[in-house]
Amino acid sequence: MGSVASRYWQYYGSDRVFAHYRQQIAVWAQRFLPQPDYDCETVRILIDAFRNSVAHRGIATGIWIDQNQGDGHGRRLTWKVLADAKRPACEVIAEQGYLRKDPPWPCLFTHRVHIHLRGLQVDIRKGAIRYSDSISTDQHLLDNFEACMRQLYPE
Repeated sequence: MGSVASRYWQYYGSDRVFAHYRQQIAVWAQRFLPQPDYDCETVRILIDAFRNSVAHRGIATGIWIDQNQGDGHGRRLTWKVLADAKRPACEVIAEQGYLRKDPPWPCLFTHRVHIHLRGLQVDIRKGAIRYSDSISTDQHLLDNFEACMRQLYPE
């Protein structure tokens, strides 16, 4: 039984579902968040690197090696999380150095992602308001919202 579940997750769960989930967030961001601040690349980095690091390890530290094919392949990213509202709220800066405080040995990074939490919070809040305003005039969004609520809260 365990091997069947494992094969199911490998085939349907990890990459395929996660790529679909990331794509849905990117589409939402494109429509409801300030552009070009939240392009597909920024959303990918926020989800793949920052969100997953915090959700799975409980920390936003360490080095994330970008495995995405394209210009950023192989970048070694670390974080600088700030409380301010500077724009853009998430930005990748080319900055080379070594992490020395947290890791057990010096770890090379090639880029630092600056995340401005207040700016991110303001953008997401405004995006949520734009989304809720759009639901009242867009039948497709309303139908999708209702379907999500039925899935989240089955009768």
